Amino acid sequence: MSLTAAQRAHCYQLWLQELQQNILPFWLRAMDTSYGGVFTCFRNDGATLLSDNKFTWSQGRFLWNESRQAALIQAELCQGDAAPLLEHARQTADFLLAHAVLDNGHCAFLLDRRGNKLEMIPGEGYDSSFYADCFVVAGLCEYAFVAGESRYFEQALALYDNVRQRLSSGRVRSEPYPAPPGFEPYGYEMIMLSTVSELLRYAQRHQHPALARLTAIARHSLAHVFSDFHQPQTLMPLEMKVSAELSDTLLARHKTPGHTLENMWFCLHTAQLLGETGKYLPAIEKITAMMWHMGWDKTYGGLFRYVQADGSPPSGRLLGGDPFEALIAETWSSKIWWVHSEALYTLLLMADRSDNAEFFSLYQQTADYVLETFPNREHGEWTQIRDRYGAPLNKVVALPVKDPFHIMRNLQLIIALCGQPSEQ
Repeated sequence: MSLTAAQRAHCYQLWLQELQQNILPFWLRAMDTSYGGVFTCFRNDGATLLSDNKFTWSQGRFLWNESRQAALIQAELCQGDAAPLLEHARQTADFLLAHAVLDNGHCAFLLDRRGNKLEMIPGEGYDSSFYADCFVVAGLCEYAFVAGESRYFEQALALYDNVRQRLSSGRVRSEPYPAPPGFEPYGYEMIMLSTVSELLRYAQRHQHPALARLTAIARHSLAHVFSDFHQPQTLMPLEMKVSAELSDTLLARHKTPGHTLENMWFCLHTAQLLGETGKYLPAIEKITAMMWHMGWDKTYGGLFRYVQADGSPPSGRLLGGDPFEALIAETWSSKIWWVHSEALYTLLLMADRSDNAEFFSLYQQTADYVLETFPNREHGEWTQIRDRYGAPLNKVVALPVKDPFHIMRNLQLIIALCGQPSEQ
């Protein structure tokens, strides 16, 4: 089964309009054409820019977004001019390489507008999260893929290898919510799978000398997701891999439906690159349906940020003093923008790739909620953080930014999926 021609056309037009009339205009106005990159430190409603500092995390993400948008224009799936987007993307890539990369090969987490390095936590150094490095890798790789400039891929590959060395040594930092001792996050393997998939896509196209190595890493990472971070029989995700004495904690017991839904499309994309779709699709189907039903708020609609396996509020023994633990307890019922945009793409992708007609129904239910809840018709883009009832919250999620990545990326992926003939 795949999406019907009518379903494909409707979804393409719906999300093309949202991207081109609401999301892109906001971020095109936010681009820094003097130094490169994008301003992201807006209030949640988008009305006020609070700072012109630049989080490397978001700059790498926007580099991916603007490069992918240029590719969609080149493919005649979106309107616009690809040339200025690629010109600014190159400026952003050069800004990051000139200012964000430290002497040790790590990426600084925070820069000012001109590229001067800032400490996120005073006295803790510049390189406080390997996630920032991974997003710079993804952005550089996408720019190299679209623009055909190989030196940016080589820089991306060097940064990626540095991250792998840190992870293998156990000396890796992951602010703003570091994992406490004894906890191995699902998110570590998830971001590394996504990152190597970006590199593998480029290496396959250009038959790069690193192709065999990246293929082996991607194959191992994909298998590792299912063997170590999902229970063998039920496929229930383990947000934290822990020893038995920590299994009763809130950190070990909680689930993050949006994260797992996002990772399912990572897994399917990687499996497609490896030619192993048939091997993983049944598990991906089961997990996708499980996580949507687990996370859906049956009273008010939308997906909860955090739940327990039965869909109830997270609970468990508290370590005390851990910032991520506090985040789970305090914000579990929030309705967060990225959770919903990831669900939209994952559900549509599964509707197109699987034989289960339920996925399109789940997509429609999610899309109705999204369009009623998130778009900000006054200032543009989406009001990204809502409470359980859909009311806007002016709160920080991970970083004090209004991040461009998830909505734009997911809509770009939907447009690519629905704007072309079925692969089946």
